[in-house]
Amino acid sequence: MNFLKILTKSYRFSVSFSLGIFVSACGKLPTPEPGQAFENFVGDFEDNSLSAFHFLVKDTLFNTKIVTSPVRKGNYALKNTLRPDDFVNNGYRTELAIYNCAKYKTEVFYGFSFMVDADYQDTAYNLICQWQDLPNYNQGESWEPTPVLHGSPPPISLTYVNNKLEIKMNDSPSTSNKTFLVGEAQYIQKGVWQDVVAHIYWNDDKTAFIEFWLNGDLITPFNGTDYKFYHRNLFNRAGNYFKFGQYRGKNKTAHANTIFFDEVKVGSTYLEVAP
Repeated sequence: MNFLKILTKSYRFSVSFSLGIFVSACGKLPTPEPGQAFENFVGDFEDNSLSAFHFLVKDTLFNTKIVTSPVRKGNYALKNTLRPDDFVNNGYRTELAIYNCAKYKTEVFYGFSFMVDADYQDTAYNLICQWQDLPNYNQGESWEPTPVLHGSPPPISLTYVNNKLEIKMNDSPSTSNKTFLVGEAQYIQKGVWQDVVAHIYWNDDKTAFIEFWLNGDLITPFNGTDYKFYHRNLFNRAGNYFKFGQYRGKNKTAHANTIFFDEVKVGSTYLEVAP
């Protein structure tokens, strides 16, 4: 059973997959009304549990392990491993999702830390986080419309490729050739914790913006006034949702690769979410 289909049928759900995927309640369906309250979130793994997240994972016992070393802060972190055959919901992935945190006309801060394992081998692209679009149920959309809603990259993502981190945006929900790089790719040293903060105003017009920091330094381009990059980041007014982990689309990995995550937060200010 595809957990995405369940979202079109009920407000709250709890379902177990035969492959060990577990999905729990994600709240009310998206709304097109502006300025709806989003849900602040703290996922620092300090409760030694992943119960607050929604899974897009083939094997939760292997792909998503809570570990005591290495950690960015506190006592626990997440070890996220993607193997060549970890295919879930039409893509090679091992992701954890957070809903109700990227709504129409809301201004939100997101923070997390990640560390690429020293033995990571692949050089092809790998999305370590993405803000994916949702169907607008009030306009009759579903998870499997015609054309397919998710036939293209997400509106915003952070992509790790060949030792560099890229901010990528996408201009179209129905094609893959509208993706572009924002700012310059950033070198990422394996085996070292990296801190990310994103400041995003969600809208479906040119007033929308993104602003990103890596290890305390702004990495979105200077526009003459500030470091906000103004560009539409919603495909519709249902909003987006946040996922982190590893995602390779239809491109199978050559090796099993590990990335560690810690201090995953959603809030209203930079200081509230900064690792």
